[in-house]
Amino acid sequence: MASLRDRLGALQERDFRLLFLATTVTTLGDRVAGIALAFAVLDRGSATALGIVFAARQGVEALVALFGGVLADRLPRNLVLVAASIVQAVAQVGTAAVVFGAADGIWPIVALQALYGLGAGVVIPAEVGLVPQTVSAPRLQQANALQGLTRNLVGIFGPAAGGILVVVGSPGSALAVDAASFVVCAALLWRIRIAPRAAREERTGMLTDLRVGWRAFTSLTWLWASVILFGIGNLFWTTWIILGPVVAKAELGGAGPWAFVLTVGGLGSILGSVLAIRLRPRRPLVACTLAAFPLSFQLVALALVTPAWVLAVTAFFAGVGISIHVTLWFTLFQREIPEEIQSRVSSYDALGSFVLMPLGMAAAGPVADAIGVATTLWIAIAVMWTCWVGILALPSVRGLRARSPGVTEVAA
Repeated sequence: MASLRDRLGALQERDFRLLFLATTVTTLGDRVAGIALAFAVLDRGSATALGIVFAARQGVEALVALFGGVLADRLPRNLVLVAASIVQAVAQVGTAAVVFGAADGIWPIVALQALYGLGAGVVIPAEVGLVPQTVSAPRLQQANALQGLTRNLVGIFGPAAGGILVVVGSPGSALAVDAASFVVCAALLWRIRIAPRAAREERTGMLTDLRVGWRAFTSLTWLWASVILFGIGNLFWTTWIILGPVVAKAELGGAGPWAFVLTVGGLGSILGSVLAIRLRPRRPLVACTLAAFPLSFQLVALALVTPAWVLAVTAFFAGVGISIHVTLWFTLFQREIPEEIQSRVSSYDALGSFVLMPLGMAAAGPVADAIGVATTLWIAIAVMWTCWVGILALPSVRGLRARSPGVTEVAA
């Protein structure tokens, strides 16, 4: 039986410990601000307005992801994340100022959240490549699970704190907290010291670097096919992001019950991260895909307009599933893709997974207005199930087996 010290062994490594603390702080700020932003927009407009705000942020994030991957493969990844954190801090300071000023309309918020997306677009490609640089190979899955654990642990307190700030104060307060968290995150990331990369034999242009990443991405059937199908599923999963607060405001009592649902979901995520630390499935991508299915259960509960406690139970199991899903996916990715191109390939992963989400966010409100919230949610559930079953049907997915860390063989 492994001791607690062994299970947390990745935290004994200085650079990963700094990364862990940085993501803990900024995740807490983001969870506090997430619920505040949603209700700040709903105070000024409808579900369509909320969709426009999130679509602007996610759209810019998707657009810059590819170039963020190139930068993260060329420059020290921790410094790329420092710059991203500063941009995100500026965006949240501006958004807080708009909310405190009670300005009419949503367009200043749209512009500022688009700026937030500019910083956020480089985060996933840079962080995916940074984790293996800060921890030893045998502790890689443990490190990914701990990254998920810290996000999910603070996720319990973040929505609750954000809900309290919205109820008793102003959403602007929560947004200001998020801005401060990015400043602290940047300071911690600055202290990371990673080994310099070997000098390239020849300098290449950005487009050449993008082509190299694209060839690596498309050479792996399990990778590009899964990303496309997960991306389509994510497009329809955005109905939870947009219509969840709408249903909560109209049927459940507003920000308080919605914060409760998200908090319980955070508890599930913690359990999922703990389970993922030692989970070693023989077919990691099959297990990763199966772990996504509970996400759809919360949409079922939302479509049926169940009480907040029922919705919270489904959110709990969704949290368990998504934590396992993310840990297995990133560990598999980091072990299969060579370090020197991980950020570029990860940028195509992020682009494929999230590029359609702005469309879903923008469309959820108008579609729900036209055909009803419940009908919109049932359609989303059907599409998500179809995509996930499609991934499980791929021979390359079922044939991908777990292997020991440090092996460089790539499964096509």
